[in-house]
Amino acid sequence: MQKNDVALTVDGATKAIAVREDTVGEVLELEGIELAEHDVVLPGVESEVTDDMEITVLVARPFEVTVDGQTREVWTTGKTVQEALGFLDLDHADSKLSTSRSAAIGRDGLSVDIITAKDVTLVAGGKEMAVRFAGTVADLLVEAHIKPDADDIVTPAPDTLLADGMEIKYVDVEVTTPSVEKAIPFGKKSVESSKLAKGKSEVTTKGVEGLKRETYRNVYHDGQLQSSIKQSEEVLKDPVTQVTTVGTYVAPKPEPTRTSSSSSSSAPAPSSSGSRTGTKYDWMRAAGIPESQWTYVDYIVSRESGWNPSARNPSSGACGLAQVYPCSKIGSSWDDPVASLKWQYNYVSSRYGGYQGAYNFWSRNHWY
Repeated sequence: MQKNDVALTVDGATKAIAVREDTVGEVLELEGIELAEHDVVLPGVESEVTDDMEITVLVARPFEVTVDGQTREVWTTGKTVQEALGFLDLDHADSKLSTSRSAAIGRDGLSVDIITAKDVTLVAGGKEMAVRFAGTVADLLVEAHIKPDADDIVTPAPDTLLADGMEIKYVDVEVTTPSVEKAIPFGKKSVESSKLAKGKSEVTTKGVEGLKRETYRNVYHDGQLQSSIKQSEEVLKDPVTQVTTVGTYVAPKPEPTRTSSSSSSSAPAPSSSGSRTGTKYDWMRAAGIPESQWTYVDYIVSRESGWNPSARNPSSGACGLAQVYPCSKIGSSWDDPVASLKWQYNYVSSRYGGYQGAYNFWSRNHWY
């Protein structure tokens, strides 16, 4: 019986043999090849052997594949993961595998986890982008070159598996702590003083603004300010309260002007010279001082000399009603009340604009 030349390939290894057997099954028996339940032989074991025939034995291997959490066990004649997935129609380029596609499947088999790609929407920087990707939210951010830090907001959580229709939001959060300096308004208060005429007021202590430093915590989402909360405040300079002095003094009303007949009976002010008689009102009238000023004249002269024309200050040397120093400013008649008042009238008019101005100054300083 004539022999037939046969190319026998077992699990990828090929050898040439010459056989007289009639069927493929007999050839396998001749070579001592036992087929397992899931092994495949091409052509079938009942096929007649012909010259130049190619016989292929595909050894089946156990293959456990988990797709999106669903596991199934199959037998495959694929020798690599890629071949096995191709037989199962699971070899999608955008799927994520737990092992390399080129990994060999040994006789003992192999387990592979597969995450299929999902159609999702990524929102970052306020812009939406449609994406098809396999893996977790964190995997997608890496693919998009987004590196969240501890302050940033990612929803859903980074370890969440992607699902069809899912929206992933990434918010870039920036926190700053700027400091600003602000003025502190000064307060105001009023105090009463009998040294100032009633109806008059003046600022005796000028108000000064203070200065403080405020530190804020500003939170920005994608560059937009979301919140600004004051964290601390430091006073750099205390404000100065403005004080206004309000006068309460009421000058005594002048006595009614006396007639010449009544004045003759009045007791004259002392005069060392004896050359001038009359009342203080006679003297003020004789000195040319308007009656509207007499109240202020009376206030000042009463405190300077007590209306004594011959008064002398032993410590300063001032003399006369107006307490002029030196006395020579009036001349030899320094004890003349009218001469002293005329000098005083000219002096306060020149220096203070009149007796009212002199009165205001004397009320504050007790001299003029």
